[in-house]
Amino acid sequence: MADPINPEELLKLVQEKQITAIQRIEERAVKAATEKRFKAIDDAIGSATSNWVKAFGSMSAEGTGSPLDGLIRSALAASNSALKGLEGSVIGALSEAVGAAVTTARAQGAAYVEGATGKAAATKVAVPAVDLSEERAAVKAAAADGAKESKALLRRPVVERLGLRGILGGLRRARNAIGRAKSTIANSVNDNVTKTMRATATANKAEFEVWVAERDACVNCLKYAGQIVKKGQDWTGGQSWDPNQVDKNAPGVRPPLHPHCRCRPVPWNPAWAKPGEVSLPEAISREAQRSVARGFSLASESNASRIRALKELLSGNPDLPKTVVERAQRDLRRGEFARGRAVP
Repeated sequence: MADPINPEELLKLVQEKQITAIQRIEERAVKAATEKRFKAIDDAIGSATSNWVKAFGSMSAEGTGSPLDGLIRSALAASNSALKGLEGSVIGALSEAVGAAVTTARAQGAAYVEGATGKAAATKVAVPAVDLSEERAAVKAAAADGAKESKALLRRPVVERLGLRGILGGLRRARNAIGRAKSTIANSVNDNVTKTMRATATANKAEFEVWVAERDACVNCLKYAGQIVKKGQDWTGGQSWDPNQVDKNAPGVRPPLHPHCRCRPVPWNPAWAKPGEVSLPEAISREAQRSVARGFSLASESNASRIRALKELLSGNPDLPKTVVERAQRDLRRGEFARGRAVP
């Protein structure tokens, strides 16, 4: 029997090392299924733009004659080619990725339990069977929608009216469909990790689960970080550090909260907390507050949302060092994060 590791090291294990390992699996699947398709559409967009200017003189010029017909045919061919076989590519990559993610998550769950308790983890974990029927249906629908929407735009009457925007719009509809497939991959991988962690909780007789978020998670996910629920139950929906995103009528939720969310629940038993030490849920919550205070986030999240979240945090007497709070107060007055928003 080994001693439990301290909460800071346990947090680093579940928040950084373990999430990163699953992220790599997810990214390999996304690359295998979508990278070449995204590139094909992006190349087609570039070619359509340059060929339009070459044929008609400028991007805003009207398209006419046989050159216009040729551009429409090329764009439609590129769209159809990029979407052809998308369902098979995604499900093939996802089958491998989900299997690897579940296997990895089982090992991660055991390592976490042993780190939290100092005792050997249960060896029999009843992980639910993998079923990708919903994912298959979602990707099939995305491909069908993309093809239909592209075809609707890539018609001569439409392009004559919209000009180059019609060509590019048709190609972007196909790109959006591939983006939906990408989200399906990410969501499926992380959803199956969540199911595995719930099974780990059951196997190790942990009656609760605690929400773990990445350091640069969105303002919604960070609000859940450190919150505890009974095993298998939902967390209260609609929570956010950004008051503008709070929805008191939202249904209950479990991670992943949104496409590309890498939050996860981990088993928790209050008996695992050591007297006189910060517990893991407390450490997770404190780290989430620090992320809000520092503005750690992806570029896709608006600065306005992060500033609103910061204001909300500071209004509630956060459990953070004085220097962190003082810097956050300066950033709030300035309306931006002086040291940037990227996690160092």
